[in-house]
Amino acid sequence: MNKQFTVAIATDTRLLRRGSESLIGIASGLIADGELNNKEIQFLSLWLSENEALATTWPGEVIYKRVREVLADGVITPDERDYLQKSLTELVGGSFCDDGAIAAGATDLPIDQSAVVQIPSLAFCFTGQFLFGTRTACEQAVTQRGGRVSSVNKQLDFLVIGELSSRGWKYSSFGTKIESAMKLKQEGMSLAIVSGAQWVRAL
Repeated sequence: MNKQFTVAIATDTRLLRRGSESLIGIASGLIADGELNNKEIQFLSLWLSENEALATTWPGEVIYKRVREVLADGVITPDERDYLQKSLTELVGGSFCDDGAIAAGATDLPIDQSAVVQIPSLAFCFTGQFLFGTRTACEQAVTQRGGRVSSVNKQLDFLVIGELSSRGWKYSSFGTKIESAMKLKQEGMSLAIVSGAQWVRAL
């Protein structure tokens, strides 16, 4: 690999990093008031179109995909607007407080932050809503990489919790899977409870 080519790669990487930082800044600004309107979504779509290279990076790929899904039929429904706002909130690390600071993590979920996620030959169960896509899409991503899809049982290696889960997880339908996994851990099982972001990094 010649020096010129190496410099070009380093430059491209640096530009993508700056672009990603700009995107996070834009997303933070758009959700700063706790609302996301149609004009703001259209602006974000235009900006992404002018910076398409970010669609190959994290979190650009997720935001790019979500915006395209919302605008696909030319109509932005309240549910689509709400889902996109939640996606942006999770990606920039939380929502803004009255003083303009970003709040702490959106959830109080029992995540094993130190867990090392590996996929081949291991069993995964998914619960909640994911920035990556539907639960089916997440399961397909695992099987395509040699992993297995399972329910919460003694053969499970990872319970993956969607990034769009709320503080009220204990009272939601998907909370039963988390409770079951925690009980298995207390019984000595080696399964790990991880976030969607931890799982995506393993892909």
